[in-house]
Amino acid sequence: MAKSAILSVLEDTIGRYVQGLDAKSLNVAVWAGKIELQSLQLDVLAVNRELARQAAEAPNLAIPFRIVDGSFESLRVDVPWARITSKPVVLRAK
Repeated sequence: MAKSAILSVLEDTIGRYVQGLDAKSLNVAVWAGKIELQSLQLDVLAVNRELARQAAEAPNLAIPFRIVDGSFESLRVDVPWARITSKPVVLRAK
């Protein structure tokens, strides 16, 4: 149940930017605060569309490059449940 709930949240937040987001790529130890995704491919078209949208909204902040390819061996989120209001949530990409 926790795995499907977390997968749903991840699909809503990063799902539009990565391919391969499914239950097989997700390792969860929810109460230990460990969430790890493996073997994700960046959705280059979606990322470049978002960069272009943001550049149109704020041209002075536009970045002068386009993404050509990208993948993540692993994407790990560490959530400090016991101190969620005073400690940061840490995201590690490899």
